[in-house]
Amino acid sequence: MNYKNLFSPIMIGTCKCPNRVVMAPINNGLLSTDETWPMRTVRYYEERAKGGTGLIITGAVRVSELAGIPKVGIFHERYIPSHKKLVDRIHQYDTKIFCQLTLNGGKVGKEAPSAIYNPAYPCRPPELTTDQLDELVEDFIRAAGFAREAGYDGVEIHGGHTYFVGSMMSPSTNRRTDKYGDGFEGRMKFPTDVLNGIRERFGDFPAGIKFSAYEELPGGIDEELGIRIAEHLTALNPAYLHVSATSTSLMIKSRYSSVPQMYIGRNTLMPLSDNVKKVSGDVPVMATGGIMVPEEAEQFIEDGRCDMVAVGRAVVADPHWANKAREGKDRLIAPCIRCNVCYEQLWFSEPLICTMNPYVSHESEQELTPAVRKKNVLVVGAGPAGIRCAVTAARRGHAVTLCDKSEHIGGMVYPGSRPAFKDELKLVLDHYEAEIADSGVTLKLGCEVTPEMVEKDTPDAIVIAIGAKAVKPPIPGIDKKHVVSALDVLENAGKFSGKTAAIIGGGEVGCETACHLADHGFTVTVVEMLSDIMAESSKITKNHMDLLLEARPITVITGTPVTAVTDEGIEVKLKSGKLWGIEADLVVYASGMAGHLQSSGSSGPAMKVTAKTGLIPELSMKAEEVHIIGDCCGPARILEATKAGEEIGRWL
Repeated sequence: MNYKNLFSPIMIGTCKCPNRVVMAPINNGLLSTDETWPMRTVRYYEERAKGGTGLIITGAVRVSELAGIPKVGIFHERYIPSHKKLVDRIHQYDTKIFCQLTLNGGKVGKEAPSAIYNPAYPCRPPELTTDQLDELVEDFIRAAGFAREAGYDGVEIHGGHTYFVGSMMSPSTNRRTDKYGDGFEGRMKFPTDVLNGIRERFGDFPAGIKFSAYEELPGGIDEELGIRIAEHLTALNPAYLHVSATSTSLMIKSRYSSVPQMYIGRNTLMPLSDNVKKVSGDVPVMATGGIMVPEEAEQFIEDGRCDMVAVGRAVVADPHWANKAREGKDRLIAPCIRCNVCYEQLWFSEPLICTMNPYVSHESEQELTPAVRKKNVLVVGAGPAGIRCAVTAARRGHAVTLCDKSEHIGGMVYPGSRPAFKDELKLVLDHYEAEIADSGVTLKLGCEVTPEMVEKDTPDAIVIAIGAKAVKPPIPGIDKKHVVSALDVLENAGKFSGKTAAIIGGGEVGCETACHLADHGFTVTVVEMLSDIMAESSKITKNHMDLLLEARPITVITGTPVTAVTDEGIEVKLKSGKLWGIEADLVVYASGMAGHLQSSGSSGPAMKVTAKTGLIPELSMKAEEVHIIGDCCGPARILEATKAGEEIGRWL
């Protein structure tokens, strides 16, 4: 596809960006003790510049010791050399870079506009005085000056997500009665004074602003007020308006999620961008909120819904997102699956990780070295671990054959991709196909590898990645004809007849299967023996699943073990101790997965095979070099499978 809009230049203030792809402000969770940029973080941003991003907005940089927590600082001239080092790295490429100026405020329990309890705050924060707010305005302006001295192309004022500047603009969090509150103009005074102050002191140095055009907070910013705020900010002529929302609290469910998880649609904030674009005049509008697909980004710009797209998690997953799209290699873009492990890590102040990219914050280690000795490698199992291993090994120069006994690639990703609400996993399968073809791996589907086959082909190395198997719970009647595994249902729900279904197990797989069956016309009951469903999932993921369950004919029963499968359905033991029957035409067990063997540690060349029978020990005796990776060692996530596959692909 010709992305003529996405890769056209644009002026933001006096800064000319080479294209409309913006790296959204995502740091990598690393922190230097002196609050300068860690060199690994510099390299992290550099890789995204190398990958063709038009504009990088740094993660949050604090402008004052007040109302904040330690992070990267820019409140003293001593920080300028560190920022200049980052800027100089980025400017080696055709990429611009803005510094995001921020304070956390009440969001982390520090000083805030008003000392109130609020769902956006972890506690009742201290209230700032009028004089302190005057000082903070000056701190933002002075920080912009330091950024200018460091060579940044501009700054972004972080007024989104109810961090400090956002909390000043919100009627939910700003209850002040002085000049910085008491009505709309008062609430807008702080960002107004900051933007005007930067222009008055530094002339045409560009300053954009990120703000929440909607808040899922009691008495917060609704869509109408969001438009009014946009009109006010537009009159200040900022470099751009970065349209976001407040919806990321662990306890908040929102229709305008700013970090949408895979259970809800992509591009969740585009309606807010539409609102702002109608009143923004000549001020460029930057859209965000789960923008992942280049074709969709191109369409948003072409339709006039925004002028730029802030792509966050997608360029974490693939730092070369922009270049691959420009070169027509969309299928080679490692897709973000919106699992939100990255966001959850940062929320809890842990280093950034990514399911699809094992080299986040390790960018200097990602270059592949050619194999010293070229080998014939047989990879058994075309799941995430096997595919990643095969592709990496092939790109290092090995001759790789990848086999799978099924007729499709992906392993557990394939059934996981079948529900309509898991579109990102379909993108993963498409990406895997493209990677296999591009790397020169020989793919053989419907091919069950046997010891005899290995003896005939004599590979130099075997990598066994045959995945896990569904656990059948030891319940009386579990072998009845109307009982199937969740994997069977996910792979092809259309082949099952009936009107009612009972799911044994309320983990992620059980709940996803329930939704998938409901979408195929079933009325479903999920029975979980624990006190709540999805006990091992994050609160964010569970919140989004709750929305899916609530929208379908699904009943969830917790704290209730299944005692038997009957011809009519299932028997359960209620909390009262009473046995009760639940009618179901179809009974589905979602009781977890089990590997084919146990291990003495992490997967890799030192894996100890403890299984005495089966394919793994049979194959492991047929080559001089054997590696066992992925779910067959023990069920894990795509993240761990990807990392293991990459590790062995480099080891070979």
